[in-house]
Amino acid sequence: MRNQPEYNILLVEDDPGHAALINRAFESHAHCHLVITATLEQAKSLINHSSPDLIITDVRLPDGHGTELLNPGPGCPTIVMTNYSDEKVAVSAMKSGAADYIVKTQETMTSLPRTASRVMREWRLVIDQKLARERQQRLTAILEATPDLICIANLDGFVTYINQSGRKLLGIGKDEDISRIRLADFHSPADGQKILSEGIPHAIREGMWTDETTFLALNGEKVLTSQVLISHRNNRGDIEFFSTIARDIRHLRAAEERVEYLAYYDTLTGLPNRNELAKRLDMEVSRVKRNQNHGALLFIDLDNFKYINDSMGHPAGDMVLQEMARRLKAHLRGDDTVARLGGDEFIVILSGLSQDGREAVSHAREIANKIRDTIAMECRVHDTELQVTASIGISMITRDEHSGHDLLRFADTAMYQAKREGRNRLEFFSEGMGSDVTRQLELENQLRRALKENQFQLYYQPLVNASMEVIGAEALIRWEHPELGLVSPAEFLDVLETSGQIVEVGGWVIETALKQMTLWLDQGLLSSDFLICINISPRQFLDKQFAENIHSQLERINVPTKNIIMEVTEHNIIHNIDDAIQRMQDLIQRGISFSLDDFGTGYSSLAHLKNLPVSHIKIDRSFVEDICNDTGDQAMVASILALSTHLGLEVVAEGVEELAQFELLKKFNCKYYQGYYFSKPLSDQNMTDYLAKKKPAA
Repeated sequence: MRNQPEYNILLVEDDPGHAALINRAFESHAHCHLVITATLEQAKSLINHSSPDLIITDVRLPDGHGTELLNPGPGCPTIVMTNYSDEKVAVSAMKSGAADYIVKTQETMTSLPRTASRVMREWRLVIDQKLARERQQRLTAILEATPDLICIANLDGFVTYINQSGRKLLGIGKDEDISRIRLADFHSPADGQKILSEGIPHAIREGMWTDETTFLALNGEKVLTSQVLISHRNNRGDIEFFSTIARDIRHLRAAEERVEYLAYYDTLTGLPNRNELAKRLDMEVSRVKRNQNHGALLFIDLDNFKYINDSMGHPAGDMVLQEMARRLKAHLRGDDTVARLGGDEFIVILSGLSQDGREAVSHAREIANKIRDTIAMECRVHDTELQVTASIGISMITRDEHSGHDLLRFADTAMYQAKREGRNRLEFFSEGMGSDVTRQLELENQLRRALKENQFQLYYQPLVNASMEVIGAEALIRWEHPELGLVSPAEFLDVLETSGQIVEVGGWVIETALKQMTLWLDQGLLSSDFLICINISPRQFLDKQFAENIHSQLERINVPTKNIIMEVTEHNIIHNIDDAIQRMQDLIQRGISFSLDDFGTGYSSLAHLKNLPVSHIKIDRSFVEDICNDTGDQAMVASILALSTHLGLEVVAEGVEELAQFELLKKFNCKYYQGYYFSKPLSDQNMTDYLAKKKPAA
């Protein structure tokens, strides 16, 4: 016999005889625990404390009506007892929610245990059905709120349920009848066949099948999904229906493809990046070893690209890089590769040049020159025409046992040699270049130590007028190497420039020159119009903090700004004249003057000169060197002096080493001079002594 559940029953009966009769009837039902009370107030108190499973109450009680006990809480039905005269009241109670009622007789009261059991069963069934409906509603709400497609289909494949996300995904209307729809109708033919031949058999056998499938929406849109197909069985083990869950993974796949792209391609230019380049270079090395058909690796570095970034901003620099990438791609063959290594560095792999080594080198040179010419074509950015050039290093890919990493290093070395030879040229790698690069790197490291260990010194070369009176001095950097002694600027200035150290070292030069100027002023060695001339390198001039750093130094060092001349070369300004003029005007407003150095050696000096806010120009020493013998140099110098007078500019002739040069320049009405004929560059102490000797007697 199955165990019956125990019930706590509250009997509310004020007639002692009826209460005793009912109590005796329940004594034979051990699963029923009966609590008896005679008043409505006591009943309410017991209900609050004990939560009975069933209430049996008389309608009429000494302190009220038993109907007040109807529906005291979920899971607690009520049986109402009444006399004949109260039958209408009992019917009303049933309408108000009583589970059952009896007319009091000996028979009905004796059979109350059976009535109670029936009421409890029926009540439990109602409650279970209600809970089932609530669970179903919650489940449906969850399914409808789920962003994935969820579908139920019968054994014939027809859809019996599909959630709103599924309808939206497939384009099925909210109220559209789905009874004649097969989910397989929304799959691509290939995936539909896969589900029939693989998915359903596997789900029947294993209970579940998972794969990526493509759905075809009613509007023709293809939706890539991660789909799960599940078979559902009854208690007998027979399959009753199938369900499927499909998640739209297009965004996920797109993200994965994006990550894959970022891993192997440069986002700015769309070219293969360093990772993809390494793979393709290794493939080319293997191909050459296999086919003995030589290739070449071109290391391309744009010349002075940092000046474009510094003067025009990084967005302009990015536009130049994108344009260079387009030009490179447009001029290569189908089997070749062009990649961006980083910054302004590009790599080109030339594949299958020739089995003959000399012929392969010739082809590589021809293509590299075409690339160099293509890069050198005018590039317009924001209404500004830029002349971009490139230095190219080439390493041949031969049957020699060199890795892709070695070939990159060789080409990089050759490119660096092209930079040293003057830029805008190409160089093939040779074995001797490796040691040059090593020495170059060692020199960069030594220069870093030189600034930290105060190995740099400033020398000063006097400027004189036609009467040979000292009117100023040019500050010139020297390097007192602890082992090599005094090193010429020609040995290290280019290294400072290409490595970027010139910005920090240039700041040191300005500060040191200004401090020395204050010492000479304090010592009374200088006239009020004495000029200190300071060279500004191209990279230093184009640094975004250049003007701000000068302002900061002037705040700390009390030097009259009218005594300061910043010397710049045309190379400083040619990339973006408007920006250069703005930088110069910023400092001119503080009283600083500018001089154009090495005048006459640029491509467009005469065209630019009238627009530049300079007060002085320096005639390059190359025109002075042979001025006594070369009529062309004489004509050039005479033209420069005439033009300068017309524009109201002062002119300094540099490189004057002989009396004859000095005399001839005076005939051309040149006012200021500099060179060994007057004085070589002097250390700070020697320059102090020189100024003291030249100082007129009081």
